[in-house]
Amino acid sequence: MRRLGFCFALVAALATAACGGHSPTTPTPPPTDGGGGTPPPPPPPPPPPPTLSVTRILAFGDSLTEGVVQPPATFQESFIFRPPPIDAGVAASYPYKLQALETARYTSQTITVLNGGAAGNRAAEDRQRLSTYVAATSPNVVLLMEGTNDLGDLIGTSGATLQNGITAVVNAMEDMVRDTQYRHVVPFVATIPSQRPGALRGGGAALVAPYNAALKVMIAKKGATLVDLNAQFPLSLIGQDGLHPTDAGYEKMAEIFQAALAASYEVPAASAASALRR
Repeated sequence: MRRLGFCFALVAALATAACGGHSPTTPTPPPTDGGGGTPPPPPPPPPPPPTLSVTRILAFGDSLTEGVVQPPATFQESFIFRPPPIDAGVAASYPYKLQALETARYTSQTITVLNGGAAGNRAAEDRQRLSTYVAATSPNVVLLMEGTNDLGDLIGTSGATLQNGITAVVNAMEDMVRDTQYRHVVPFVATIPSQRPGALRGGGAALVAPYNAALKVMIAKKGATLVDLNAQFPLSLIGQDGLHPTDAGYEKMAEIFQAALAASYEVPAASAASALRR
């Protein structure tokens, strides 16, 4: 009987093992913290964005500032005294595009660009308008680009008449620079872009270079900031009328002015981060 009971017990044990009565052993995963040590610290936060130490920018000038792309053949230019600007103007203009560039780059602050352009205006007539705009808008910087329409009045002249006319335009620009500096506002003065010779409105093409050359001398004398837009602006960005930039041209203008502002006033992200750690 004992032998028979032992056999039954042995058969029962073998049957239990064959039916999976015991679960297989699950392997232990390796430790993920280096054997029980302190987990690694989280990555450092991203550095703050760059900042600009000026926040209010007034763009002042004629149709190249207002944002005229291609006027109709019947377009008539005349002096316009408009109320002070309240925004960056039309979407085609370089101030509007500059506003978009500044907003995208300086994400931790609000940069305001105001469009003070007026198609048809001349530097010789705009001194009071600029003074009114500066008083009303309180900018830190004025982007001044004007003289194109003044040169248009000199087409067909030569000799002393032409030279005296260019000098008068530069003197008018100097008056505006002086008035701006007197109000403790920094003037950025831009050379004007080239014109397309032979085009409907490119009659002043030959006058651009001597005007820009005289303008540079005045800028250096007054200690203003030169933005040599002409040197960075290819003729291919001038529209078919020979005078006004294309949409891509206005975008290029915005990029040139943004680079000039950044060169003078941008605080790099690394410097901002260092200041925060102090």
